[in-house]
Amino acid sequence: MKSSVLAQNFLDDNRLVEDIFHELKSIVASILSSVELIVLYDGKAMGNKITRQAESIKSQVIELDFQLQNIRIIQHMLDKTFQVKRKMTNLLFFLGQLVREEPYHNLLSPAVELQQSKVPVEANIDESVLRQLILNLFFWMNRHSTTHQIPRMEFSFEPGTFKIKGSFYANYIFSSPFKSSEKGDSEIIHQPICKMMSFLASLHDGTFEIVTEPEKNVEVLVTIPCKA
Repeated sequence: MKSSVLAQNFLDDNRLVEDIFHELKSIVASILSSVELIVLYDGKAMGNKITRQAESIKSQVIELDFQLQNIRIIQHMLDKTFQVKRKMTNLLFFLGQLVREEPYHNLLSPAVELQQSKVPVEANIDESVLRQLILNLFFWMNRHSTTHQIPRMEFSFEPGTFKIKGSFYANYIFSSPFKSSEKGDSEIIHQPICKMMSFLASLHDGTFEIVTEPEKNVEVLVTIPCKA
């Protein structure tokens, strides 16, 4: 099932703040759990378990910092102080920098495939907004992916179009929260964070679509105009 996610009035949906608050609480709970395990392991011959928990804490802190950026953006939008500053940008350079950027490099590099181009590809974008869209997409897919299976994200270029394709295998069957609504749409498209990502894409004259296949397969497609 292919569905376009509409971004209109997404700030009116108070579930957005509630969802982000829930994510923050979950992240903090995971950090505390890992710290407790490290204390439990301390002084014992536990192999690399302490290292694994320390890495888990690091990744959770990275996402916590990212979610705080989301809150700042939402607050600016609510205060009517959010400003989009678009400029012509070399997409290959921008995307390459993003994948190598700390602290996201170790998270993004295994998941991202960046198509190369023999000619410069430019788009009229706000780099900080597009960066937030891409990171939102990655963390959202990663959160809903099955354990030990990272999502995939592909950046590609077609004449006049820059595409971001995300794909993952969900960690639960579509029935919840991927259940069908009375309108026959997948509930996933009604998640507030998806509407926010759609809004960030629309700020670049782009679109945001979700394709759900039988069982657990999910694909996301973001298209943004560009020049080659």
